[in-house]
Amino acid sequence: MNDRSSEVGCIVVGEGVAISGEFSVPGRAVINGSIVGDLQADELLVGETGKITGSVRVRKADIHGETHEKLSASELLTIRVTGRVNGNISFGGIEIERGGLMQGYLSPTQPETSESPASKPDGAASA
Repeated sequence: MNDRSSEVGCIVVGEGVAISGEFSVPGRAVINGSIVGDLQADELLVGETGKITGSVRVRKADIHGETHEKLSASELLTIRVTGRVNGNISFGGIEIERGGLMQGYLSPTQPETSESPASKPDGAASA
């Protein structure tokens, strides 16, 4: 993911900046400082100096720094060589570079289907 931090609906937390709270970002979150709290965004880039402690829900995550507690990347989680991901981790797809670390409870997410097998009519009644 390239640095598109000037786009509308994005947030950038610069190196040395520490914030806490609950954040809902419609676009991209670039974290080079630290966040304590909950973050929901479309895309997440945690830089090498970035750290997030809390619950994170995103579509795509590119981790060069650290995350702690809960991280859910519904489409793709990428952990770079300097990345450290700790806690409850769920992902649609995952890429881990040699040297990247993840520790905790891992659960791949299942793709959502429009119709579950239990809801399909089979045309026969059971007795």
